[in-house]
Amino acid sequence: MPTVVAIAALTVAWWWGWRGDFDSALVNAVAVLVIACPCALGLATPTAIVVGSGRGASAGVLFRNAAALERAGQIDLLIVDKTGTLTEGRPRVISVIPFEPDERRKLLTYALSVEQGANHPLAKAIREYAGKLDIAPQAMTDFTSVAGRGVHALIDGRHILLGSPDYLAGRGVTIGAERLAALPQGGTLVALAADGVALGLIVVADQLRASSPAAVTRLRTLGVEMWMLTGDSPAAARAVADAAHITHYRAGVLPQDKAREVEHARTRGRTVGMVGDGINDAPALAAADVGFAIGAGADVAVQTADVTLMRSDLGGVADAITLSRATLHKIRQNLFFAFFYNVLGIPLAAMGLLNPVIAGAAMALSSVSVVSNSLLLKRWKAGA
Repeated sequence: MPTVVAIAALTVAWWWGWRGDFDSALVNAVAVLVIACPCALGLATPTAIVVGSGRGASAGVLFRNAAALERAGQIDLLIVDKTGTLTEGRPRVISVIPFEPDERRKLLTYALSVEQGANHPLAKAIREYAGKLDIAPQAMTDFTSVAGRGVHALIDGRHILLGSPDYLAGRGVTIGAERLAALPQGGTLVALAADGVALGLIVVADQLRASSPAAVTRLRTLGVEMWMLTGDSPAAARAVADAAHITHYRAGVLPQDKAREVEHARTRGRTVGMVGDGINDAPALAAADVGFAIGAGADVAVQTADVTLMRSDLGGVADAITLSRATLHKIRQNLFFAFFYNVLGIPLAAMGLLNPVIAGAAMALSSVSVVSNSLLLKRWKAGA
């Protein structure tokens, strides 16, 4: 605006001061001010953002704000959780292995008791399986949860540990390599011990989403590198990563470690997206440049994320990235239209070749051009 006012002042000075023509000085200065009206410049970004956000919402991709829509297209590294993101998030118990004969029901009773209030998918699988066998939970006290590892509590005077084999090993309870080697591959192992003695294992498996391999391939074609971080066992992580065609993965990752991985990648200049659906994913979602929450996930994940995916698959992330890039492309085009009219029109107005009426029409036309160009975003289609 200072530049435009200065040009208008110079126009007056030229036509009136040096040419002695006050009428032309006034008319031409007004034409400069009219053609330089920044309506189109002001509309360039918000109109594209509004149309882009609307198209995203209709495709089940909800952006929290304009900044999230802008940053999504810049992602070059996407970190994903396993359970509920790559997989269906509905684990089921496929095997119960007591270490002593006739201890199967007791094993499930203790597992159900300590998991009766938990919201983790593995806990839900155990409760569902025990419910089918009409097993009732027992009262417990001194319940403590270690995020991503396991829980322990007192039940009927016994100290119960439930969690990964590593969690139990850290508390002096060993399972035995020969027992672990004989288990089905690809499942998640939940071990249980009472008073320092291992009672058995529960094997839980979660099915890979049918859409995950195609979504991973599509993200790669967009130039996005994929990492999978999970708190699950190495065998379960490897099975899912292989099926989804993900080469970089880590197992046994705690929630706080996921956030550190995100922050570490950002310090190396990467623009990081994080996809998750659970309470344990919230720190990493907050640390990422763009956090994507599966809409069916935990409320805290949805509230923390920048983008909510109403469809529970990674295809929504690819849609968010392509829509963001299309929106940014429209913004650049709009800025070109806005500046083109100004750069072309201001010199013509200053030279007396553009009267205020035509300048006003050209200014209005520039705004129409920007809005019309933004509306072309409605042609964007999910999955394209």
